[in-house]
Amino acid sequence: MHMPNRSRPLPLLRARKEAARRLLRGAALTLCGLGLSMAPGAAQGQDAPGGRPAFHDVGGRIMIDYSAFTLTSGGDFDLLGVHYLQNINDWLAFGVGASAPIAGGNYGGFFAADVTLHAQRDIGRNFFVNAGLAVGAGAGGASVNGIRRLSGEGFYTRAYAGIGYHFRRFSAGVNYARVAIAGSELNDSTLNFFVQVPFSFAVGRFGDAGQVLTSDEFRAPQHQNIISLQFNHVQQINPTGLYQGTIGFASTQFTHFHTPNVYSYFGVDIGATGLLWYNQAHGGIGGRVALGRNVNLYAQLGIGSGGWVTDTIDTGPGFIIYPKVTLEYLWGNGVGTTLSAGYFYAPFGTSRNWTVGVGLNYHLSHPERRGGGVLAGAEYTLRGIRLHTFGRVTSPIFYNGRESEGLTMVALQADYMLNDRWYLAGQIAAATNAFRGFAGYAEGFFGAGWQTRPFAGGRLQGYAQVLYGLNDVGVDPAREVGALLYPSIGVNYYLNERVSIYGQLGATISLGRYMNASMTNSWRNTSIGLGMTYRFSLPTRS
Repeated sequence: MHMPNRSRPLPLLRARKEAARRLLRGAALTLCGLGLSMAPGAAQGQDAPGGRPAFHDVGGRIMIDYSAFTLTSGGDFDLLGVHYLQNINDWLAFGVGASAPIAGGNYGGFFAADVTLHAQRDIGRNFFVNAGLAVGAGAGGASVNGIRRLSGEGFYTRAYAGIGYHFRRFSAGVNYARVAIAGSELNDSTLNFFVQVPFSFAVGRFGDAGQVLTSDEFRAPQHQNIISLQFNHVQQINPTGLYQGTIGFASTQFTHFHTPNVYSYFGVDIGATGLLWYNQAHGGIGGRVALGRNVNLYAQLGIGSGGWVTDTIDTGPGFIIYPKVTLEYLWGNGVGTTLSAGYFYAPFGTSRNWTVGVGLNYHLSHPERRGGGVLAGAEYTLRGIRLHTFGRVTSPIFYNGRESEGLTMVALQADYMLNDRWYLAGQIAAATNAFRGFAGYAEGFFGAGWQTRPFAGGRLQGYAQVLYGLNDVGVDPAREVGALLYPSIGVNYYLNERVSIYGQLGATISLGRYMNASMTNSWRNTSIGLGMTYRFSLPTRS
């Protein structure tokens, strides 16, 4: 007589429990964003421009912090973090940030990204107390196999509380922090030293996007700000790591001038060719010299952290020094083309590299008048910006015909409105669980989207978008799947003029085998995302 197979329900039950666990983790990644829904205002979709644009000041802080840890294996490790925290009200802030090692251990290339909910209250005599919770993803290691030990599943959590003191231009203090990555050697409590620099700037209503105004009609920037996009070719000098080829960086940089010709900057470089997802972040100071009416020379010196895994690119604990010069030709309306050359090296490792690059500069604000001050009557156009922070949970992934467990990712997407229907979009997402035993899976996309008119009383607005990009499916280039196509549809549910609940349903499909005859790898999955959107308009040069 045939007996029923009673072993079958157990794998099914485990799969269901795992799916439920991933869904709960995906929900946790969006909890920080829920505080944004407390901002006041009437719910509405994209507003029809009417009257003169209204502005409000956005305030917050840049927080830089440092912690040294002891791994459960007994080794040393440290993290330097940079966070952008925007105020929700007078005591609560929400933001995003990244952390990387610089001096402890031998883990250059480790990188953690998170979303943070931060609370802070003054208690008198310039003292304040603060506390925060961050969740995200982190991965790296001293070797390919070491990724499993240091990075575990990749789900990064950080909780902290402490006290600080307000100085004239900045604040500083100390927190007690608990930092962990699920299933990894990083699970420690330690002192965390931090510095905060306050900021504020004027933003308009999202519905006023497209309107033109002059610098006399709002609090125009006193000094210039520049967004830069570049592609940099990296040539290694006498490499000692396992990878000895060239790397192509996709680079972005934000530059803020403190005087007409002295600036500070923050930049990020991601490997787009050669060694995919090599990563480094750096910041520093620089100066500008005008060589002609439309020609500028920039020179800057940055410090930061970067690498891949240490035995592949030897940056030691990750600390890098990066001097760079850039030649710019301005074509008009704030747009310039650039040529650059640089040299970055890891003083505690053996990595030495030349870089040459081409790119674009976009000057967000007008130059100053001679002698200082805002250029009177300079025209600005309000450009609609949307920032989405959300969790993405994927279906099982079909990789080369084999089914693998799905992923839970934390994602950040920025939309730049071209008009009231079309927009450009860029998205980056990192997994909080391991893919086939390795943490650190990531995706990066750019593309375009289209949105409907608001409906249901202005509370709902649908959209469809197509993004193109790359992922990182492993530690061996032979496993890569090449380019990815990510079509998605979704909806915004507006809680008020600035904040909405954001939903997304998409599919990821590999294109590499169709674009390169030598590539046979394939990748396919679907995903669902849920999070929050913050939208505004930013005055930029017309």
